Amino acid sequence: MSLDAPNTTEDLLAKEDIRDVLARYARGIDRADGELLKSCYHADAQEEHGSTYAGPAHPYIDGAVARMKKNPHPMAHYICNTHVERDGDTAFVETYVLTFARFEKDGEPYDTLTGGRLFDKFEKRDGKWKIAHRKMTFDWNRDAPSAEGWCLGVFDPEDPKMNMWGRDGQDLTYTRF
Repeated sequence: MSLDAPNTTEDLLAKEDIRDVLARYARGIDRADGELLKSCYHADAQEEHGSTYAGPAHPYIDGAVARMKKNPHPMAHYICNTHVERDGDTAFVETYVLTFARFEKDGEPYDTLTGGRLFDKFEKRDGKWKIAHRKMTFDWNRDAPSAEGWCLGVFDPEDPKMNMWGRDGQDLTYTRF
C-alpha cells in the first residue's frame, strides 16, 4: 500500500491485530512471561537487540525472562506511536517505545529510562500476524540514582490498598479483580 492510499478494511484489521501483538509483547516482557512473549513471534523469528543479542527470537526470550526473574525491581515498556505499512501478508512496522527499568550497581538502585524504536517485519501466517524479524533502534537513554518518593509521599506503597507491580502471576494482569 502506498503511504497516501486510504486504508481498506483489511488494512485496518491487520493494523489492529499488529497493535494487539505489540501490547501483548509489552505485557509479556514486563511480567517476565515467556509463553506470552513467544506468542508474539513466529517460531523461526529473528531478534536483533542492540549490542546484547542477535539471533533466533525464542532463545532471546528465554534468556531475557531468566534475567528479569532475577531482578527484584520493576520494569515497564510503553508502546507509543506505531506506523504500519502492509504489503499483502507482510507488514513493516515502526513503533516508538519508552522503557523504564531499575537495576542495581554496586548495591545501589538506579533508574534507567530509554527511548527507542522497534522495527518489525510482521508476517501473517495461518491467519495470524506475528513478528518475523525485529531490530531495535536506541534513540536516547537517561540513567540516574533511584529517588522513589511516590509523588512526594501522596501514595504509600506499604498501604494494603495499593496495587503494586508483580511477576509470576502476582500482578493484576493475571489476578484481575
